[in-house]
Formats: sequence, structure tokens, C-alpha cells
Amino acid sequence: MKKGTKHSEETKLKFSLARKGNKNCVGRVLNESTKEKIRQANLGANNHNFGNKMSVEQRKKISVAHKKKVKNGTHHLWKGGVSKINDIIRQSVEYKLWRESVFARDDYTCVWCGIRSKKGTGRIYIEADHIKPFSLYPELRFAIDNGRTLCAPCHRTTDSFGKNL
Repeated sequence: MKKGTKHSEETKLKFSLARKGNKNCVGRVLNESTKEKIRQANLGANNHNFGNKMSVEQRKKISVAHKKKVKNGTHHLWKGGVSKINDIIRQSVEYKLWRESVFARDDYTCVWCGIRSKKGTGRIYIEADHIKPFSLYPELRFAIDNGRTLCAPCHRTTDSFGKNL
């Protein structure tokens, strides 16, 4: 069939009849045993990936096995420990507590332009900025007095934003 051609009413009726009933893509009617096999496969009787949810114990076992593979360096997603230490630090609990402390101290308000963001509303995006750069002063990374609250546009104008160092 050519793209964009119009089908006759007779052809449309044939398409409609072919789709009706319980037929697979080649037009054969499935018998009851085949339907039951498909149903069981979809429920997960033969394959744990479909339908059945794994128990908490099973998920924990898989998690432990994956962690062991990562530790040994044999997991299929392991890339030899290429995570940057700064990324790991920025995902830590200490860093998140530092951010929240800076926001609370500055009352969720940009210290340069005064735009305010109410906690949890997400209307104005504010960011916690290190006054002395994160990468150059590791001893000041979690010092609250080394942080300030800035809105995203003001943060971009700082000397230490991104690769401006």
C-alpha cells in the first residue's frame, strides 16, 4: 500500500473484520489451550519478568548479589569506579543538610535580588552557592557561613559558576 492513498469502503470493512474476534496477526483463531498458555505466561507462571511481583526477600537477595558483583567489578554496568568524588559528596546527606541550612538561614530568598521561594512550591528555583568554590576549598564545603542562597539567574552571574574558575 502506498502512503496517503485512500482505502475503499470494501477494504475498510475487510480490515475491520480481520481485527474482530480473537485473532493473532496472521488471522488464525486461537484455541483455548493456546489462550491459557498466553495467559499463564503473562501472569508470570513460566517467567518471573511478567505479571508476578517479586517478594521483598527475593528483591533483597538480588540486591545483595548485584552489590557483590559491583564490589568485585563484575557487574555489567560497572565502569571501573569512574564516579567523581565531588558528585558523590554532592549526593551525600551532609551536603543536603548544608543546603537546607543555607536556605533556612536566608529564608529561601536570593541574597542578591531578593526573589523569594516558598519551600516546596517550586515556583522560583533557588540554589545554594558556595562563596569560596566547592572544588578549591574542600575544608569549607559544609561550612554554613560559606554558603548563600541565590536564584538561578543570579547564580549564573557569579565568578565561580560552572567552568568559570
